[in-house]
Amino acid sequence: MSQESAIVFTIFYALLCFCIVYPSTEFVSAGLTVDHVFSSTLGSEAMSFVQHHIRRTSLNLMVHSLLPVMYIRVYFMQFDQQSAGGTDGEPDPYSPLALVWKGLIVAAVLLPGLVAGAIYYWSRKGWENHPIAKRLALFSDGNGQLPDWKAVAANINSEYRRDDKVVIRMNPVSRVVVTESWIIKTGPYWINIAKQDDTALIAYKSDTHDVSQEAFETVQYVNIAVKPTRPGIREFSIRINALDFKDLQDRINRPITILSSVKFHRSVLERFVDVFKEQVSHNPTYRLEGNAAVDSADSCFACMQAQPNIKIQKNCLDVDEAGVPLPEAQCCQVCNCRPMWCIDCVAKWFASRQNQSERESWLQQKCTCPMCRARFCVLDVCYIE
Repeated sequence: MSQESAIVFTIFYALLCFCIVYPSTEFVSAGLTVDHVFSSTLGSEAMSFVQHHIRRTSLNLMVHSLLPVMYIRVYFMQFDQQSAGGTDGEPDPYSPLALVWKGLIVAAVLLPGLVAGAIYYWSRKGWENHPIAKRLALFSDGNGQLPDWKAVAANINSEYRRDDKVVIRMNPVSRVVVTESWIIKTGPYWINIAKQDDTALIAYKSDTHDVSQEAFETVQYVNIAVKPTRPGIREFSIRINALDFKDLQDRINRPITILSSVKFHRSVLERFVDVFKEQVSHNPTYRLEGNAAVDSADSCFACMQAQPNIKIQKNCLDVDEAGVPLPEAQCCQVCNCRPMWCIDCVAKWFASRQNQSERESWLQQKCTCPMCRARFCVLDVCYIE
């Protein structure tokens, strides 16, 4: 086949390899990832988090090491070798290009064998030799509650199964998982682990990028250094969206040091929530009586963290700015739902139901109750006494 066809094939294969190694959002949504294709082999992450990632990192290494040799195989099957330096169409086996090509072929053939040998060595004695297992062994305490790496893994697995963990996706191949005791950063070939009790977190850098020039939207990322004090544990860094910083901060049981150079930019939604709460503070309050009182154990139906503190109670007069009565289709309605939401979640829900290109008029618009769909405006939102 022609040299042009070989070049097109090489470019296509390079793009395919990039999508396999670093899958896009579309590939992930379609299930075209190593994790999804081999999900039955990897096992459940929810049930055995550590064992899942030991198998996942090993499988990623194996699959990715096969990509070069697969290229060589298809290339030789479909294309003719035309190396530079020969005469009468015969390739010169000792030309620099031919030697480099042969070296790449040898490396591509040897790589899967070396990786397979390493995985076999790691898998002996129940994966005791795997780098992740060796890293977990550094957290063992001899004859205490965590005598070996398997006990540490069991502790991590148990905490990961709880609902109070925080999982933040940094990019298509990396995540941050924060449980009650552990901070874990997952990658395609490794995971970094730190124990919260002996780790310092420092937010040392932030950067802002434009998402939409027309809507003046920006996104801010924060770089956080995770510095374990335990001997043998390497420090690592995580890069998260600034909107996820509070979730991370709430789950970490020790303060995060924020350097003076790190400035958090408030998003449009955060500013709207503040204005919404300010307006609600001027509205009449709502007194709950008898069985309608909010139980101290109740939590907001949306965030499951704060206690419900507002009630949608019709207060507005259903007139426009000129005092003209509104048509029935635009009037606010009576909401009979019991208090189930906190003010922050109601404000975010209110904003999410508005036209995103008309932010200046959000506060004057109406919304529907998340439960009964009764129409209300900001004047109908009342704090609970």
